[in-house]
Amino acid sequence: MTKLITGLGHAGILLDTAAGSVLCDPWTSPAFFGSWFPFPDNAWLDWDTIGQVDYLYVSHLHRDHFDPDLLARHVSKDARVLLPDYPTDELQGGLRALGFHRFVRTVNNEIADLNGLHVMITSLAGPR
Repeated sequence: MTKLITGLGHAGILLDTAAGSVLCDPWTSPAFFGSWFPFPDNAWLDWDTIGQVDYLYVSHLHRDHFDPDLLARHVSKDARVLLPDYPTDELQGGLRALGFHRFVRTVNNEIADLNGLHVMITSLAGPR
């Protein structure tokens, strides 16, 4: 059961549950040569506190979902990273390069029980 859902701007959310916290798609840095930026500005949020989570979910490598600066500086490297069931390892490699080392591979459209936290990730991937 979710206890609290906090919007962080754009696609970013923080889920605080009885079974653990999940940070999803945090983004603060301008992307695509500065043409994309979070609006309203969310840089004022306490990202050091927000980043102390049990799980991290980054949906894909577009820079408005995968913010390497924010992830490197503010998100605990002990967070377990929830990986979508993509046919390649680029997302995991990008996160590993930032220091993340605990990965949970999910299976597309299947519920994973993570010690009482139930997650299901639907990855939008092309045919295999």
